[in-house]
Amino acid sequence: MPPCSSSSRHPGFRLAYTGRGVLEPRALFFHYPNYAWHKANRLGGAVRQGDYKLIENYDDGSVELYNLKNDIGETQDLSKKLPKKAAELKARLFVWRTLTKAKMPKPAPK
Repeated sequence: MPPCSSSSRHPGFRLAYTGRGVLEPRALFFHYPNYAWHKANRLGGAVRQGDYKLIENYDDGSVELYNLKNDIGETQDLSKKLPKKAAELKARLFVWRTLTKAKMPKPAPK
C-alpha cells in the first residue's frame, strides 16, 4: 500500500493506516431524516460514544439508551435508569446537528 501523506485531512485514518499511534475514542453520529422506500422506519438520529448508544426519535422527541458492551441486541432501554447519560448524549447529538446544519424532517401534510 502507498504511504499516507502527512498532510492528510484525516490524521486518525493516517494513524490507523500506518499502525502508528493510538486513536482517541470519539463519538459516531447518525442522522436519518428520511423515510426508506417501505416507509416503516422512524425518523431519527443516534450517537455512539464508548459503550453507549443513544437514539432520538424525531416524531415525538423520545430517546432510547443502550449499553452496547452489555446489550449488543439493544433490548434494554436504559434512558430511565441513566437519565444523566441520556441527557448528555442527547445534548451532544443536538450540538452535532447544529454544527453540521443537518436538515430536519418536515411534518407530513395532513
